[in-house]
Amino acid sequence: MNFTLLRLACLAAISLNPVSAEEPGKKNLSFRKEIKPILREKCVHCHNRKTLPEEVSFESASGAFVQTEAGQSIIVPGKPEESLLIVALESDQMHEKSMPMVGPRPTKEEIERLKQWIREGATWPKGLIGRIIPPFYATE
Repeated sequence: MNFTLLRLACLAAISLNPVSAEEPGKKNLSFRKEIKPILREKCVHCHNRKTLPEEVSFESASGAFVQTEAGQSIIVPGKPEESLLIVALESDQMHEKSMPMVGPRPTKEEIERLKQWIREGATWPKGLIGRIIPPFYATE
């Protein structure tokens, strides 16, 4: 094999590998430690079955991995750019889809963690580990 073909093969292998060559052994984000706290503090006080019974709920995976009436998916594993959660969090505060409507917005770092989690497949554990209890229930 000539040098050019070998080089192209190596570049292709690196681009197909989801873990960067600069980050050997990188582990996926922990839902419990890194994602759940963001959803708990920034989302679930409104997006729960009590406050918005007909809307998306971040209390569990079954309420979060849904589609809107318009057919948009809230979370698309592997595709943060197609996930309405990310679209809403990155929208200008004056936009109708901007979230959260009440309370502090996630930081850029928190949004990046959510995007990374979605890129990694958006694994949401079952059972108590995956359950998010709202710290309070929004009333307005």
